[in-house]
Amino acid sequence: MLGGVMLVAAALVLAAAPLPAQTRTDATDATVLADRRLAAGYLRTGNAELAALALERLVKALPDGPLRARAGAALAAVDTGDLTAAGEETERLADDMAKARRTAGRRVFADCVRELSAVYATLDASRTRAPDLTRPEVRAEIVKAAAATDAAFALCDGEAPADIKADPDFRRLVDGSRASLARLPEAVATTDRDMLHRFLIELRAFEQLMRFRFG
Repeated sequence: MLGGVMLVAAALVLAAAPLPAQTRTDATDATVLADRRLAAGYLRTGNAELAALALERLVKALPDGPLRARAGAALAAVDTGDLTAAGEETERLADDMAKARRTAGRRVFADCVRELSAVYATLDASRTRAPDLTRPEVRAEIVKAAAATDAAFALCDGEAPADIKADPDFRRLVDGSRASLARLPEAVATTDRDMLHRFLIELRAFEQLMRFRFG
């Protein structure tokens, strides 16, 4: 059951690896998204030098404005040795880029992945704070959150470009998550808090890997 958790160690490596070519409105989007992922991955592993190189490319690639300023703030934090702040700015940059695309009426696969993470957050609350499974309304809320999360994984599976859809890592993440989500209602129905927690830990690992690799 917890085989997916073992993938966490691979998350940092995968996050730093360039993505296969994706269908984009233009090539610049793919390049910028890849460099943001690279910067985030290197920051998670404490590799300041390589993170700085990726952020420098972002600063040069992004047009003058809030996005470039955000990338510049992340780079400045790296220069001062504050990798925590740099990582936070790099994650905010991803959010800002997603908002800019929504405003422009554009969508890329990373948007689906980040939306998946937002949907999953409701279910993940049961991991961070043990729910009272003796209460019917609590059980119903968890099952509803699991169904919404499964739908989000299914949506991203459907939206994934062909090369990503066939990627073995992507398949393990999507198929593994949906398999766990399919069994989660059983743990809720039997009020098995330990089983539920194990599923939620596994799902957290899958969701984090999806976001690091494809978000």
